[in-house]
Amino acid sequence: MRSGRSAALLLLILAAAAGCRHLAPPAPLPVDWQALVAEPRPFSALYRLSCCGHSGLVLGVRADGERLSLTVAVPPGGAALAAWVGPDGGWVHRVKEGCRDPLPSGVLPISATSSLPLDARLAAMLLSGLLPAGAREVPQAPGWVEASTPGLRWQARVEGPQPHLTRLVVTRSGEETPMLAADITESVGRVPAGLLITAGPEKAELVIQAWRAGDPPAPPPWLSAPVCGSGS
Repeated sequence: MRSGRSAALLLLILAAAAGCRHLAPPAPLPVDWQALVAEPRPFSALYRLSCCGHSGLVLGVRADGERLSLTVAVPPGGAALAAWVGPDGGWVHRVKEGCRDPLPSGVLPISATSSLPLDARLAAMLLSGLLPAGAREVPQAPGWVEASTPGLRWQARVEGPQPHLTRLVVTRSGEETPMLAADITESVGRVPAGLLITAGPEKAELVIQAWRAGDPPAPPPWLSAPVCGSGS
């Protein structure tokens, strides 16, 4: 029964994608699509960000799959928001107030009032254009693969000739409504260069400005700032 619901959900997603993007008939998976099944390596990236009624924002990301450092800047005023997610939890920095707040698990802020349901691993996988271990073809949906990770179900469209993701849909286990969908509108190799992300009412567009392999992110200095409302 569960596999039947999964197939039905995927077919609905396919139909919606075809209707919105006027896709050609689905092509089979590239022969070497499994090259995308890999663990994310440390990287740093810079994006132009539009979300939450704002455009022209600058998003900086450093990640390695376990830790993630994020900054959002409003040119020319500088950093407006920063966040850190590590093995021991996450924090968001209120830049103007000079204090920090605990960050709920599985959430990354993109503005003072908006966030996306991304943890450090999911964000690194998405921005690196990778698939989790165990990804397998979906026979009833040519060109699509699916995989499961703790608490999540992944469904992704892979195109070629050089394999790259063109759509990713992530659903929490036991649920049918996707928690996040991403259309990859441009890629450089396997790395997404343009992304349209929808998560419930939140929508965000990312356009890559720079992306390179690097060192694992280091905890930011502001983690020593007082907790907001602590009176310190």
